Amino acid sequence: MKWKEFIDIKLEEWLLIISTLFIVALVFLQVLSRYVFNISVGWSAELARYMLIWITWISMSYTIRKNDHIKITLFVDRLPMSVQKVVQVIVILLWSIFAFVMAIVGTQVVQTIKLMGQKTATIGLPMWVVYLIIPIGGVLMLIRLVQRLYFIFKPEKIVVSGD
Repeated sequence: MKWKEFIDIKLEEWLLIISTLFIVALVFLQVLSRYVFNISVGWSAELARYMLIWITWISMSYTIRKNDHIKITLFVDRLPMSVQKVVQVIVILLWSIFAFVMAIVGTQVVQTIKLMGQKTATIGLPMWVVYLIIPIGGVLMLIRLVQRLYFIFKPEKIVVSGD
């Protein structure tokens, strides 16, 4: 698999897998240290919480690529195929507006927090790093939504699964 294909098909999936395993390890460390050694590792809970936020935003992009978001298609499924495509395009355009706004507003929030110099409570990580996922997630969603829009009109070339 070429690196471009890896970035397009597998990168989000691997980021999600590695991040989830890291969160499991952090929570296990917290439980083990608290109940076996009577020591609290406060930073592990904070880091796990921030990683979960990052996972959520990356998952949005990933599920757009896989076309696996929760949908209620009771009415749309009864429409003719040409009308279904129009509805899909409208939904993607509305969703793109949301992603664009999140990217722009998220960038402004990151810049503001960076200027304020805020840091996390126990780790001391700059808070703008935590918030950076908002514009990144917005851009990733926009990229996947453009791909999804393309695949509506070129369904024979769609890659739903990276398998």
